Amino acid sequence: MMYCSTKQYVLSHWSDDDCVKILAQCKKAIPSREAGGKVIIKDVVVGTSSGLMLEAELLMDMAMMVMTSGRERDEQEWREIFTNAGFSDYKIMNKLGARCVIEVYP
Repeated sequence: MMYCSTKQYVLSHWSDDDCVKILAQCKKAIPSREAGGKVIIKDVVVGTSSGLMLEAELLMDMAMMVMTSGRERDEQEWREIFTNAGFSDYKIMNKLGARCVIEVYP
């Protein structure tokens, strides 16, 4: 299996336009979905947690707005970025507290 992986929280540091550019380059580097190609992202998907984790997501979002051009995104915002980068499908797995593992398919 071949995949392109981003480091933790890398995409959160970038604007939507920059995320699309980064992911479009990843898409160029991987084979088709049928050949096992996918991009694996470990990042926050706002709205997938509750309680203290939700508070942590919101605090992280505020920090991102102050320190970078990026921000935390909800599933709809991620979907739009994936679509604009040319991907056809994705799968979000909420297994890491405030962080999720996202598989994005060409």
